[in-house]
Amino acid sequence: MDRQPLINQFPYQFYPPRPSRFWWTLSRLYNTYQILRREQKVVAIEIEGLDGLRALLDRGDGVLITPNHPDSADPATFFEISHQLGRPLTYLSGFQLFYGFRRFLLPRIGAFPIDREGTDLRAFKAGVEILTTARYPLVIFPEGEVYHTSDRLTPIREGAVAFASAAAKRLSENGKTVWLVPTAVKYRFIKTCNPLPELIEAMNRLEARFTWWARTDLPIVTRIYRYAEGLLGLKELEMLGQCRSGPIKERIVNLRDAILDRIEDERVGQRRNDTVPVRIKGLRKACLQALAEPGISIEKSLEIQRNLNDIFVALQLFSYPGDYVREDPTLERIAETLFKFEQDALGSEAAIPHGRRTAIVRFGEPIDIAKQLGELGKPRIANPAITAELERRIQSLLDAIGPGRPLIPAETIGPTANQQTKIAT
Repeated sequence: MDRQPLINQFPYQFYPPRPSRFWWTLSRLYNTYQILRREQKVVAIEIEGLDGLRALLDRGDGVLITPNHPDSADPATFFEISHQLGRPLTYLSGFQLFYGFRRFLLPRIGAFPIDREGTDLRAFKAGVEILTTARYPLVIFPEGEVYHTSDRLTPIREGAVAFASAAAKRLSENGKTVWLVPTAVKYRFIKTCNPLPELIEAMNRLEARFTWWARTDLPIVTRIYRYAEGLLGLKELEMLGQCRSGPIKERIVNLRDAILDRIEDERVGQRRNDTVPVRIKGLRKACLQALAEPGISIEKSLEIQRNLNDIFVALQLFSYPGDYVREDPTLERIAETLFKFEQDALGSEAAIPHGRRTAIVRFGEPIDIAKQLGELGKPRIANPAITAELERRIQSLLDAIGPGRPLIPAETIGPTANQQTKIAT
């Protein structure tokens, strides 16, 4: 996974969203040709449900779009969708993206930063204000991280629903509501692209990093799991003092939990019975607070930095389900897994998409938040239930898109050319 700078390396600052049609229009060419086509190799976007989204906006209600977050191309994909929609979108983003010229540009194309582990409420207030004024839709990726598992939704956080509930409460006084729009995103190799040679070459590079002989005589799925065993064994040796045996899925969970249990014992004094993302958020917050204490010694600082590194390792482990490729060995699942391997073993700069792709986006049936609050009661009770329903709907949309291209036979399964919306030229 892409490692983000720590807050003490890159202090959090809030930049309010200031959508500008001038910068929104001017940025489209760069987004289309540099980011989507050249960097992310996305050459077409297939969209379903855009008319329904337009109808919601015409009502004057707040609209919160909640996609899964399978790929680094997601923000650029939704920026292009905003142009096909005919109005800017606003985006809740990680604060680490706001550096250099981006500090100026990103707010002007609708993005604003949030400090997930901090106590600054300005991002929350800005998001609620966007939904209340209902001038622009708001996009929040409720998974929180890019997991590169587009066929499976990871447990989503309640934060997105909390934004919608707070805004709906304010809008109800005027007879308005907030619509929560479940959205699914997947990327598929285009019909004329055969990514297998690039995938095999990526596997060769990864094995060479281990000083292994490239086993081109073995099926690529076998090579992926052989490599995963080696990578996991190294981490077990580092973290546990010895390599373990057993099914790889079970070993991933055991190592992840051992890391989180140890740091929870050290930092918060108790182990949380919660989802991995929530546990990681709590531990990062505790570490960053300790790191910010005045007069902290170098030794203590290094100890906390090591804790933060180990927490990131636990997040990396969480991003690997263990059975993702074997369950359905499509070219897309293989590509997602190798992309993560390249990020984790070779560095993010070495990880690039392995062929030209189509982005597939589905906007689902919206959820009326005001109605849900009326039926379920206070946000404290309603938000978890709405989040669970949102998670179910996003996964259903992902399932409806269907699997990627099977490895054997290597045939393309996807939309025909006339079903695709070509990116503007």
